[in-house]
Amino acid sequence: MGPVTDLVGWGILATGHIASVFARDLALLSNEARLVAVGSRSLERAMAFAADHGIPRAYDSYPELAGDPDVDVVYVASPHHDHFASAKLCLEAGKSVLVEKPLTTSPDDTEQLINLAGDRGLFLMEGLWTRTNPLLRKAAELVASGALGDIRHVSADFGFAFRGSETHRLMDPALAGGAILDAGVYPLHAVNLFLGEPTDLCGFGSHATTGVDSHAAAVLNYPATEDRPAATATVICSLETDLPTALHVYGSFGRIMINDFFILPREMLVYRGRHRDVAPEVMVTQWPGGGYTFQAQEVMRCLRAGEVESPMVPWRDSLAVSRTLAVWQAAVGEVTPQQEVAPEQEES
Repeated sequence: MGPVTDLVGWGILATGHIASVFARDLALLSNEARLVAVGSRSLERAMAFAADHGIPRAYDSYPELAGDPDVDVVYVASPHHDHFASAKLCLEAGKSVLVEKPLTTSPDDTEQLINLAGDRGLFLMEGLWTRTNPLLRKAAELVASGALGDIRHVSADFGFAFRGSETHRLMDPALAGGAILDAGVYPLHAVNLFLGEPTDLCGFGSHATTGVDSHAAAVLNYPATEDRPAATATVICSLETDLPTALHVYGSFGRIMINDFFILPREMLVYRGRHRDVAPEVMVTQWPGGGYTFQAQEVMRCLRAGEVESPMVPWRDSLAVSRTLAVWQAAVGEVTPQQEVAPEQEES
């Protein structure tokens, strides 16, 4: 597939809450993008979604959406357990794909998707919108420049007290629910941005009555290399309690603090120097819409440039985080499904 030179035609696969947020943000980019079609396993849901967002075509199957000739890229917004199959379907149909996090539920499936995209020369990106936030990009730039010295520790957390039904996808093992895959992926990607893939992980956690992991924490180890001294990281995720969603990066000559790095971060504090009373530099950004405009623009930039992966969320990092997620899940323990799968659930 060659570079896209006109308005980028988008298709949305699944019709849950996150798909609606993404559709509303795409509408803010009318000079760059056009929403062409939506696909669901229910024609009624597809038509209702299309009516809500002014989408001209609605399909009651994912293969029909993937076959639409006016769709350049598909946003896969189905539940976690479906990401691999639906992304594979779209890639095999010749479509570029943006897949809501996590890219898949296992390192093997993640590697398969990456290899398929590479073989077909098609764009593929994991939907980690936090990594496209201008503040996090600036933080990564500062760290890479050496302005904060050697990074010795990163801490990140994301969690909320879920009070919904036990039949919700978050609580359903058969739908790949749980805190680690849904919330833990964000702290891990934040740590990956600054330190890469850990050599070791020590994890702890607990499970909900349905069997999914509902609260988890981990310490990550980064031994010294020729390029940097040893470092550590801590991550926490939860469906049991409201966490501050803070990101802290500690260097030998300064630190970065972003409060609410997940909840539309607008401000970053940068402390340069070794003194605790040093005044911070305050960096701010504007954040249009629900948080997905920067991500969508990066996808479209790559499509116009003919690039198959984004340097903001490169394949190697998605694969590294997928491996770390699997190690974290194994450390917390196996889940034991205790209920029937709720039918036809979609991403929320």
